[in-house]
Amino acid sequence: MTTIGKHVTITWVGHGTFHLTTPEGKGILIDPWVDGNPVCPEPLKARVREGLAAIFVTHGHFDHLADLMAIARDTGATVLCQYDLVAYLEGQGCSGEQLIGFNKGGSVEVAGVRATMTNAHHSSSTYENGQLIGLGSPAGYVLRFSNGFTVYHTGDTGVTMDMQIVGDLYRPDLTILPIGDHFTMDPRQAAYALKLIRSPYAIPGHFGTFPILTGTPTALVEACQEFGVDTQVIALKPGESVS
Repeated sequence: MTTIGKHVTITWVGHGTFHLTTPEGKGILIDPWVDGNPVCPEPLKARVREGLAAIFVTHGHFDHLADLMAIARDTGATVLCQYDLVAYLEGQGCSGEQLIGFNKGGSVEVAGVRATMTNAHHSSSTYENGQLIGLGSPAGYVLRFSNGFTVYHTGDTGVTMDMQIVGDLYRPDLTILPIGDHFTMDPRQAAYALKLIRSPYAIPGHFGTFPILTGTPTALVEACQEFGVDTQVIALKPGESVS
């Protein structure tokens, strides 16, 4: 699953959850829905905890942070999220010493990675005791590794012109973006997003977990051809990696 050395390894855990290994061999988990994730391969549930240094949260929906508390407790990994989520996560039992809260446009250094929070167009909330609780606003992240490799994880979002700004400012080598439709972009919108971002490579996620998430990598490739986008789509299955 991991490659130690000059490479960055990316594993699709399933749904919107991704595991990345830094050139120094440190683990990074984005949107930790692991144990309860219906498409996460069983052996991967333990492996993503090994050497885990940082956990990034894009927003407060259950399918993106359901296993955060357990994994943070088991690993001691630093948890990074929007500042508005910090008090809520502390109330759920996450150690304040583990939490780094920042906001859109801001950057922090963790595990040898410079991370910048970006905008996303979605929602961020949870239900507790029948009450809807707002949990800040959704976000994405640009992760710049020590070898210069740059990954843009859009978070759950619709296509937005902000993506062109991300492309201009950070020139990501690879984009991770949702294609499932219904709750996020569909493949055609995602292809237009890649037209704005202009990264050489892309990995689709947030599809196929449930029947309602109908987008497919094949449809994304076809839409990229429609828009004249030459981004190479890397279609992973849950548990598969690319380095």
